Amino acid sequence: MPNPALEAAYATIPELVDHHERKRRVDELHRTVPTADAPEIAAQKIVNEAVEEYLRSGTMPADVEARATEAYTAAVGAHALRSAVGSLYAGSIHTQTVESLREMNAPEILAALGTQLADLLKEARKHTEALGAVRTADEALTAGGKAAEAYTALRALLPTLRDIRSGQWDTLRLGQLTGPGSPYQRAKDSGFGDAVGISDETPRGQFTAMQNQRYTLDHLVWLAQMNGVAYVPESVEDVIAAQDAYETRHSVSDAPPVIDLSPKVIPNTPAPAPKPRPAHGRKPAPADIVNNIN
Repeated sequence: MPNPALEAAYATIPELVDHHERKRRVDELHRTVPTADAPEIAAQKIVNEAVEEYLRSGTMPADVEARATEAYTAAVGAHALRSAVGSLYAGSIHTQTVESLREMNAPEILAALGTQLADLLKEARKHTEALGAVRTADEALTAGGKAAEAYTALRALLPTLRDIRSGQWDTLRLGQLTGPGSPYQRAKDSGFGDAVGISDETPRGQFTAMQNQRYTLDHLVWLAQMNGVAYVPESVEDVIAAQDAYETRHSVSDAPPVIDLSPKVIPNTPAPAPKPRPAHGRKPAPADIVNNIN
């Protein structure tokens, strides 16, 4: 079943618009060009009819060869046209080409979905104040008036929110390995692909809604009131990085402190000259002086 939000995003990509227009034309041509026999079969039908006529009347039609040649010639063009249209049609329904185009233009598709999300929440904010605490149909009936009108308007926006999120994950899946344990599945189940700035203060119910992709009116109101929180991620890696940052927010590194083991550089400066020291010891005795003279 087509996703309206995703189709609207595709409509902003010129390459995809051109591809779909070419496919539409091929589909129309395939419906209108009649089927055609191969030339040999077309000529053989004329000959077979002439043989039947001969068996009934005993006379072979004189123009059988001319008519067979004419049928053969006409069938050459018709059969060639039909074969060409058939080849075009087979190629147009092959998904590889369109999937490749979507993968190549994934950033632009995601940006278009992000614009749709911003417009949706802008519209939702027009009704959140009047809604008040109303969240269910029974509460809306009880409240009546502006609250009931706001409830109806917001309920009408929910399918679009779901389509945007579904289109988001369909686009992020392009070129990715999927399945349990894959980075794509981890990102999709993480709850970090819908809103930025998730913290310990994020309401548990809202975080669970994002993990399970179960979007309620209460979740839509929360997104609208938390201005600037909702987003469409650019890649699977961005979602995983946001999850890792949150999960390691309180972690302390177990690594020992870094010790600088680089060799010390000692400047090659000359040592200062020693200061003269005062003389120490006893004074020479008179006898020592005499002995030195002698």
